[in-house]
Amino acid sequence: LQHRQLGGWVTIVVAQGGKACLRPYNAFEWIFAMLLTTLAVMATVTSVCVAFISLRRMLRRCRKGSRIKDARRLKDAPPISAVIPCYLPNEQYIIEETVEWIMRQVESPGPLEVLVVYNTPKDLPDIEARLKELEVDGSWPEGRKLRVMRVSESTSKAANLNAALKCVHQPYVVIYDADHHPDSDSLLLLLEKMVRRDVDCVQGSYYMRNLGQNQFGCSPCSFPFLARIIDAEFFTDWFLMKLVTRTFFLGNGYFSGSNALWKTEVLASRQFSETAQTEDV
Repeated sequence: LQHRQLGGWVTIVVAQGGKACLRPYNAFEWIFAMLLTTLAVMATVTSVCVAFISLRRMLRRCRKGSRIKDARRLKDAPPISAVIPCYLPNEQYIIEETVEWIMRQVESPGPLEVLVVYNTPKDLPDIEARLKELEVDGSWPEGRKLRVMRVSESTSKAANLNAALKCVHQPYVVIYDADHHPDSDSLLLLLEKMVRRDVDCVQGSYYMRNLGQNQFGCSPCSFPFLARIIDAEFFTDWFLMKLVTRTFFLGNGYFSGSNALWKTEVLASRQFSETAQTEDV
């Protein structure tokens, strides 16, 4: 039995004339090898990120209770304004549910005022009338107040926010999208971190709750497909692209345009660009 030394990582064994011979990769084999290498690297990076985030979430759960208690014990808890910018034609069917959720489910360390600021290219009498009814509703818990404002000249979320910030007088302002259902203790955690770190803004993250819905296929061969794809996108976008790239390597913070608590004077000192063509801010 004769042993032969292999010719390296970029050769392949082929049978030729009843013998095993070595030859270099051809173009197709090079492409295939590069694809396999790319997949292996991506799988490794993803596994490391998943392990890191899982460990981080476990540690945060252990500390979450004490942080919430600290937020509830804040002396002279400041009033907070929650701004919900809305493009009414697209979001007229969900805005009422979002308002109800934030007004009744989100715990605030101090008085909470919610401002719905919207634009619409045409009058929508039904939904606009219902929003006005919610505005004058006096049954909101803890004396919370709802204000509804239409920005007639607005054609963007940025213009809505610029108009809203002129009407906000509370020292802190949190921005939510019209399809956001924040965790009940999320505002407490945002304020606790802002006070503890003495920063001007704290950005929250996103996740999908209804992973068991949005089925793909027909029963019994259905799979909750769409929600899981969006959840995976949020994970990659927030924890891989923004957390790792911006925070670890660039040392920069990131404001997504929503789900963030700001010191009002800091945010009001800046103007959102009303000419930038983006999905968000």
